[in-house]
Amino acid sequence: MVLSDPREILTVADAILHDSTPVHVHFVMFVPALMGHANEEQQAKWLSDALTMKIIGSYAQTELGHGTFIRGLETQATYDPEREEFVLHTPNLSSIKWWPGSLGKTANHAIVLAQLYTKGKCYGIHPFMVQIRSMEDHTPLPGITVGEIGPKMGMRAADNGFLKLDNVRIPRENMLMKNAQVTKEGDYVKPASDKLNYGTMVFVRVLLLDMFAFNIARACTIAIRYSAVRRQSEITPGQGECQILDYQAQQYKLFPLLGLCHALRGMFANLMELYKQANQDLEQGNLQALPELHAISSGLKAFCSEMAAKGIETCRLACGGHGFLLISGLPRLYATTVAACTYEGENTVMYLQLARYLLKCLAQPNLVSNRSAFHFLLEPSTLNVTPFNAKLKGQAAIRQLIPFYRAAAYKHVHRAHKKVRSLVSTGLTQEVAWNQSQVDLIIASRATIYYYMGLNYLDWLEHAAISEQLRDVLMRVCHLYLLHGIYEQPGLFLVAGLRDENLEEISGIITELLKSLRPDAVALVDAFDHHDMVLCSALGSYDGRVYERMYESALKAPLNKTQVHESYHRFLGPLMKSSL
Repeated sequence: MVLSDPREILTVADAILHDSTPVHVHFVMFVPALMGHANEEQQAKWLSDALTMKIIGSYAQTELGHGTFIRGLETQATYDPEREEFVLHTPNLSSIKWWPGSLGKTANHAIVLAQLYTKGKCYGIHPFMVQIRSMEDHTPLPGITVGEIGPKMGMRAADNGFLKLDNVRIPRENMLMKNAQVTKEGDYVKPASDKLNYGTMVFVRVLLLDMFAFNIARACTIAIRYSAVRRQSEITPGQGECQILDYQAQQYKLFPLLGLCHALRGMFANLMELYKQANQDLEQGNLQALPELHAISSGLKAFCSEMAAKGIETCRLACGGHGFLLISGLPRLYATTVAACTYEGENTVMYLQLARYLLKCLAQPNLVSNRSAFHFLLEPSTLNVTPFNAKLKGQAAIRQLIPFYRAAAYKHVHRAHKKVRSLVSTGLTQEVAWNQSQVDLIIASRATIYYYMGLNYLDWLEHAAISEQLRDVLMRVCHLYLLHGIYEQPGLFLVAGLRDENLEEISGIITELLKSLRPDAVALVDAFDHHDMVLCSALGSYDGRVYERMYESALKAPLNKTQVHESYHRFLGPLMKSSL
């Protein structure tokens, strides 16, 4: 088998290692950063070797003392015009690079983010290509202190490392100069726009959406297959134990997550298209779409990682005690996904980045194009929602929910905007007012992304090239997903035209949807087509041999290699025979 696609490489490596891979960051961060920040000459020098893994790279941004607040990074890159070199230095303990994947023992190069100094002036954060290990024997180069940071909650094989730089010199040409440059004389040439750095960040967030969709689909496959095998108690006395998938509570836990799987997959496709279009515009010098795309991707990264992590934990709980075993495959999926709530932008900060853009849309409406995803925030008619009609069927029943999501987003964004302005009017500075409004701002961002995802999910399904029979089933999953979002968070929607009596009607519709989806549940997860090696789960294997696999795995456990463990002879036996 020949693997040429980095995604294929990472998927196969995941199936073999049953963990994250030490080259994940190389493909997901290092290579895209070269493509996004290196000029043509630099790409000719490094990109081919990176793609063929002749060099293996890390992306060294986060420091011991700073993470999401990139402007606060302390690593320095000072230009020396006499030798035409940059001197990279971590001046104190908190400036040591900390957390970059692939860095600990794998990478021989790193793109290091550092504060650029030239002619006595700081020009902010810029990327630099730094060789950190010998290409001959892999030992650290002079001035480099590098290693692995130690055990973590998950992602044990990600090779997260630390990097200390002691006045390490690199050629001037090792500053990635596609956007900004420093001349031989030390003059700084600023980029055409500070928005140019958005491209790489958006691309990484696109890839994250793909990972979230992949992970939650695997978790749903495991939990639903297990629920079809597991029998527990009786619904009707005397009729025998039934599959736990027949219990409504189990269906309510798991079936809406099928909708999340599809919503994430549709959102990935949507965001990838937006990114491609923005990239084409960027090549032509048009930067107008980048700020909104950056805001959308920030909100999506936060919301989708949060929902995927919660969804995987729900799947684990739905499998009872067996879901707690590592052989269920669920703890690993959870650890991998929940980590993404922090890396590539901590979620709270990501929500607030989106909120800042949303409030900017309200403050400067002339900058919001008619094609903007957020133009609805400028339309008071958004609140004119047709009352909920429980008698509607089919796509009409689903389509009527979108205006409620849109009105909820409108209401909460305007409420947060009003609170910030009210606090400013009392004499508080804009910054303090913002800090005292963060809870409302995050709610506004979540409501906006909830609407954006629901709208795109339904649109994706309506235009999918599939049979009408399949569309009918997938539409029911979508209907359940959207109703579940309202039923679980009524507070978001009661301010947007929904009434208390509507919640009772929604409860009845959800009950019917759960019953109608029960016969298709296993087929829906089988359709994800995840190989047993990729699932790596005794609970979710295609053949349904749950208990056999669990018992076989237990017999192979290290502690069962001998009937009497050495600890008995060393500790337990002497204790039992003592006169204590």
